[in-house]
Amino acid sequence: MAVSACGGDSLRPDVVAGGSTTAPPTDTGIVIPDALKYNLKTAVIVPGENGAADTLLVAISALDTTPVNASWQLEPSLDIPGYRAFKRQEDPLDRLFIGLAASSADKSVRAVVAGDGGQFNRVFSGAIYARKDGYTPPPATASGPGTGQVSYKGKYAGLLNGGSVGTALLPIPPGRPTAATEAPKQAARVQGDVFMNANFADNVVNGIVKNRKVVDLAITNDPSSAVYDSGSGVELQNVVLVKSDIIANGTFTGTAEREVVKTKVGTYGGIVGGANGSSIAGALQLDTIYDKTGTPITDALERGVFVLDQCGLTATAGGDCLGTAP
Repeated sequence: MAVSACGGDSLRPDVVAGGSTTAPPTDTGIVIPDALKYNLKTAVIVPGENGAADTLLVAISALDTTPVNASWQLEPSLDIPGYRAFKRQEDPLDRLFIGLAASSADKSVRAVVAGDGGQFNRVFSGAIYARKDGYTPPPATASGPGTGQVSYKGKYAGLLNGGSVGTALLPIPPGRPTAATEAPKQAARVQGDVFMNANFADNVVNGIVKNRKVVDLAITNDPSSAVYDSGSGVELQNVVLVKSDIIANGTFTGTAEREVVKTKVGTYGGIVGGANGSSIAGALQLDTIYDKTGTPITDALERGVFVLDQCGLTATAGGDCLGTAP
């Protein structure tokens, strides 16, 4: 897809040389796979004081701003269900970075996806998840659902490697000559719902990212196209999170695949947090994205996060928790 004026694979993210996987600052020993974390080192919401707005303190490689740990400002116009948006753009010829962040109902876990929409043939993006403290799993000594087998529901937030209508970009001054690859682009946002089941006797988890929709995609002017956005968003196919083991520290990593045809489209990972495994936070990276007709969107890549609450414990009643136990 022509996610910007430049085509090909020019908007595929660029790994910074010398980068390594490190643990989130709030829970030592938790390793996030490089494929998920990518250019994002840390991201923490800093509450505002004396009525000031919250900020997102971000360390991302590279080219967002200075210092290395930089404050991104709230941008409510870019919020999506379940997530607050933040942005940073130093000037009209610098990259526009967007961050989407959320915490679980009990504040035991959090997740952030952040990235730009491309400039000078590269995109910088990444996702992280973390928990405030350790966790205790649900008791798995009794038989039946609702003991060691539980369900989770929550929202998904993602960023594509470009493709947005660009409403949050600072305007380039009139008369300033700009090459196509020189002008910064805005990442399109993806929203959705996540449902997961986990069994803490077998220590496995699996689930689905559904109701996926790009809410500000602008890659075609053809109303007959499946990726034309008439204002209600562009529907995408669901993504299945295939069964994965939960290891001793409460983390898991696995394969993301299409429904029915079961072909791999990316990877996912996450962490269980809270008392009785109250919450889950995780991240997703997709190498191939399919529209609702099953057609891949050319050269589109996606990174996203999910924050989930346990049904019957911290999640609100109804919705995807209907029919689950306890």
